[in-house]
Amino acid sequence: MLLKDLEAVILCGGLGTRLRPVVPEGPKCLAPIGGRPFLEFLLCQLRSSGVRNVVLCVGYRSEQMAEYFENGERWDVSITYSVERQLLGTAGALKKAQSLVNHSPFLALNGDSILEVSLTGLLDFHRAHNAVATIALAGVPANGRYGSVQTDPQGYITEFSEKKSGANGASKAGFAGGRINGGVYVLDREIFKFISPVPPAISLEREIFPRLAGRRICGFPVDGYFVDIGVPEDYARAQQEIPRRFAPC
Repeated sequence: MLLKDLEAVILCGGLGTRLRPVVPEGPKCLAPIGGRPFLEFLLCQLRSSGVRNVVLCVGYRSEQMAEYFENGERWDVSITYSVERQLLGTAGALKKAQSLVNHSPFLALNGDSILEVSLTGLLDFHRAHNAVATIALAGVPANGRYGSVQTDPQGYITEFSEKKSGANGASKAGFAGGRINGGVYVLDREIFKFISPVPPAISLEREIFPRLAGRRICGFPVDGYFVDIGVPEDYARAQQEIPRRFAPC
């Protein structure tokens, strides 16, 4: 499959409540970075890799998303929308978009993080391992905000470890650094068999992926730049770093 034929589903229907102190209105993926919505950098990253077909899974204030991005022509991509009328979680949002995904494998991305990754390398790894799902695993200096992912020597994921919380409720690192879910996935359409009809809301990260551990789910290690804008301190860091690393279309 050529990248121009690859379909990309971006999961961007969350409320972004943790970011409200600095971005009080609008969807989290529209949070401004250097005067542009964060999601625009994701679209430009996909386009620069050759991806042209994008499904946006939207929910909260979805009309703002549609008003800004329309059909994607301005970025030389084709955008279709899957609209949640209630919160469905990341897996539920993906399930709702099932009818818009025509090919296997396809790409899925979290709409609130960005990772420098070779999509060609990720796809090749996925195919070579005959996986149902392959997660790009970002390297981080400390995993305080995130759980960690363990793989066997062949690259199959064996365990997902939840982040640990300290006495004050803040998360703390289980070790000095490691691999975390980088928010970029290659999925076969078989993944839909593992997702129950929605509602209620279902999470890819907490419910579906752990169920597949040891059963054809792989981790592709990536050492490229990674940032998740979900909390104010990382959003502030992204303001400085993303415009230097990712050119707008």
